[in-house]
Amino acid sequence: MIIPYDPQFYLSDADHDIMEATKKEPQKVRESFRKTVDLYIQHAIGSFRPCISLLNDADSLPELKEALMLAYSKTGYRYEKAMPLPVQKERVDSVNKALKKLSRENTDSRTAHNYHVVPADAKYMNAVLSKPEILQELFSVYGTDIFVFLNQFEIKTNYKNCLDIANKVYQRELLIHFSVYDYTGKQIAGSYAMSSFPSDSNNASEIMKNCFPEIARLIAGCIP
Repeated sequence: MIIPYDPQFYLSDADHDIMEATKKEPQKVRESFRKTVDLYIQHAIGSFRPCISLLNDADSLPELKEALMLAYSKTGYRYEKAMPLPVQKERVDSVNKALKKLSRENTDSRTAHNYHVVPADAKYMNAVLSKPEILQELFSVYGTDIFVFLNQFEIKTNYKNCLDIANKVYQRELLIHFSVYDYTGKQIAGSYAMSSFPSDSNNASEIMKNCFPEIARLIAGCIP
């Protein structure tokens, strides 16, 4: 089961450029980011096990909105040291196939060792459950034994990495902070998944197409 990030945990230092290039209202773009990254992750995980999204499946199952509010009410957040990512390399092919079907175009075939490496001293926003029993409650209703919390969406410009000095083009990093728990409340994984794009490429659709498959592959690779 995927628990989407609360919209208040959307952070970006590139909003002005993205909204200008995308020609849409800021709220519409942020909603699209939230729903689409969730959809990519759902399809990636769904390639090897059933997966429910409390965001994208709520239209067909209205009770999921109540489940989401319950999860939010029992979850706090704090920055902690990132856990080593237990990426399952054998899932690469099935995940890539699912993402290719979703996007209806070729996705690259990056494997685990090609992902952006999380530094050993990195911090991420972790989901901390005040009442872990809610996961057992959700498991009893929906049969979901693994829970993926998407905690924060972040876009930040890396001014130290200049891709084009003459035109002042920098690398931008897109990060999804996430936590993975089993239904007993034991944490399995916690870190951030990162992709990048240049600061002169600010159309939201292009950002989603280029970055979200990589994010989805990494998070799905941490699911047992």
